[in-house]
Amino acid sequence: LAEPDTDFRAYVASLHASGAAALLVELGRHVSELPEGLVQAARAHRFPLVELQAPVRFVEITGTVHARVVNEQYERLSLAQRAHQVLGPLGIEGASTDEILGRCVDLTGRPVVLEDLAHRVLAFGGDTAEEVLRDWPARSRQVPSGEGTSRGGPEQWLSIPVGPRRRRWGRLVVPTRVSDAAAPDVQLVLERAAEAVTIAHLVSSPGEGLAGAAAARLLQDVLTGQVADDVALRARARALGFTPGGGIAVVVARGTGDATGPDTQLVSEVSEAAQAMQRSALVGRLRPQLVAVLFDCPSEEAGTRLPEELAGRLPGAVVAAVVAGPTAQGWRNLAPSLVDAEHVASVAAPVSGTDHPAVIRSGDLGIRGLLWQIRDDARLHSFIESRLGPLLALPAGRRERALATLESYLASNGVMASFARALHLSRATAYERLRSLELKLGTDLADAEERTGLHLALIAYGLG
Repeated sequence: LAEPDTDFRAYVASLHASGAAALLVELGRHVSELPEGLVQAARAHRFPLVELQAPVRFVEITGTVHARVVNEQYERLSLAQRAHQVLGPLGIEGASTDEILGRCVDLTGRPVVLEDLAHRVLAFGGDTAEEVLRDWPARSRQVPSGEGTSRGGPEQWLSIPVGPRRRRWGRLVVPTRVSDAAAPDVQLVLERAAEAVTIAHLVSSPGEGLAGAAAARLLQDVLTGQVADDVALRARARALGFTPGGGIAVVVARGTGDATGPDTQLVSEVSEAAQAMQRSALVGRLRPQLVAVLFDCPSEEAGTRLPEELAGRLPGAVVAAVVAGPTAQGWRNLAPSLVDAEHVASVAAPVSGTDHPAVIRSGDLGIRGLLWQIRDDARLHSFIESRLGPLLALPAGRRERALATLESYLASNGVMASFARALHLSRATAYERLRSLELKLGTDLADAEERTGLHLALIAYGLG
């Protein structure tokens, strides 16, 4: 620096290009003051220039710098180990996406969103829905995707693809500005989370898919009242691609299978039928064998037509009934409509042998609706016991056979020929079955009033 012919611009440029962070100059015997050319060159490159006016021990400076470098490396190594220990097992164990994203949020301190290739939000963690998912599809589309972790878009979001390398189905996104300094740590955790989500999806392979699972969580939050804020519900629905412009038509499809059996085909059939209608819709499982569909409903006429159109696209062998609930005027009024449709779907009598399921409304329930309303009344349970007690006391296998025989006889309205045909029995054997039932029940099944009482008890027992 003391040489009069030193090219300060070239000197500072070389320091800057080499990756140096700053230049410290100790004034003393060789350099009494900083050359003006050096100051101007540093200012031109926006390169920090530090003037030390008193002697310092440079070993203290280098020692401090080395300690910081080592500490940063140790912290990153420690973070990598925590991310591996926390997120690694979750994928193999088939943990839920919500749990994986929750751990990712804990490690990064930032919100994380899982979206599919259509920019529909499948799950998110951290902050509230209205903050994280505000205008999501439009903002997300501005962030380019890459083969690996990338950072881009107006807000400098960090993202990474999710799914097997040749079959990517979504990506994880950190929807906050990530600085250069923070990017390596956030990227490290995001990569482990993407691996966990990919493996968990392969291990669990849910029949409804992640989009269906996200819709089901939204519907459950509406039903249970866990999320009463219609702004948050609207944001989550919009992020899933459901954007009703007016009312919301509520439809619930009930499967023909047992409530404890698989319903993958039911979910698939309803989803495909709703999609084929080419209308904004949200499909999600309420519980086994019960799937809800929300439609954008701009008019009263559409509220009547949409359930019928959906039912016409569904196979009667898979779907037992399609229930049309009251049209909800906005998210705030959706819960009562869903509760009503779920109730009707739960108690409606099954209709078999048709190509397409029938559309049922609450006014169609008849006696089943009344029994459902008083299903928790102790007097109803006492009535069931008084009529069916001897059959209900039988061992499991015999009990179910006896109840099925009684139901067939009552459905035939006491006509023996129909009763025998329904059970594929001869008339003589059918009479023997009937006498056995009468002995067990201690009643005369030829009496119309007795049959009515037993029929009511059977329906009430089935609703329980």
